[in-house]
Amino acid sequence: MAGATLDHGAQFFTVRSPEFGALVDHWRAVGVPISEWSRGFAQATDIRVGPSGITATGEDGHPRYVVDGGMRVLARMLAADLDVRYGCRAQAVWAAGARCRVAATAHGGAQVHEAAGLVCTPPLPESLALFARGETSLPSDAATRLRAIAYDPCLALLAVVDGDAALPAPGGVQFARGPVRWLADNARKFASRDTRGGASAEPGPSTQGVSAASAVTMHAAAPWSRAWFDASDEDITGPLCAWLGPWLGGGRVVSTQVQRWRYAQPRDPVNAATVSFSVGAGRVVFAGDAFRHARVEGAARSGLAAADALVQALDR
Repeated sequence: MAGATLDHGAQFFTVRSPEFGALVDHWRAVGVPISEWSRGFAQATDIRVGPSGITATGEDGHPRYVVDGGMRVLARMLAADLDVRYGCRAQAVWAAGARCRVAATAHGGAQVHEAAGLVCTPPLPESLALFARGETSLPSDAATRLRAIAYDPCLALLAVVDGDAALPAPGGVQFARGPVRWLADNARKFASRDTRGGASAEPGPSTQGVSAASAVTMHAAAPWSRAWFDASDEDITGPLCAWLGPWLGGGRVVSTQVQRWRYAQPRDPVNAATVSFSVGAGRVVFAGDAFRHARVEGAARSGLAAADALVQALDR
């Protein structure tokens, strides 16, 4: 965006389990450029107070990891050998004998994809809507568990700054209250690398393609996001830029973009790694960040569990 690289969604990930640590080490071994960003962020009261509201800048000792070039680099490398369909929107899901079928539209045309198994990882309301449009009933216990999960929305402002953003080291601020919860300078995130990157202590890949422009990501708090979700980009950008200004140390915002996530954060994740059941003779597994832990690690571990459940079901 305007010559800068930004992570607009997930800003980093942590490693808290041996299972996920082994997966991250594997990613690094096959060339994913994972590095350690920091071991903590500045803490502040409210973005509207300005930098004088900073209450702590110390580290908590727990590594936060980033992917050089942005989180999308990880997704692209994981999908490199897969048959990925871009610009294809799923419309409905139903069972047909021993197969699961997905109706979709792409480039103005209708398509039907089918397989013996299906993994659903969109936000749960969107996944459930696919089955409803396909007039497919889910087992009552599974449907009850999945429909009970509520989500908070998030509005994000991406801002490219003419000059260095004056955020405290290492370039991230977490706010305890107020309309904004997170503020980060992506240029400092990608530049402030530590060779301890990855889940192990081995040196990581060298930094590539780091942008010199300050590129700030702001995540609005859930109540503010809910109240302003359907407002225009202009009405959202105005107050967020006004609150951002005092943090920029004289820098000037030269380009902005608004991102909206209606289902950004599950409030009470499902207390299981997956929910799996049969649809006709086919097998369906629901997985993602709404299961057990609403973090990158939780989503990855849910994905591993989904793979296990599907392989076991299809091997019978």
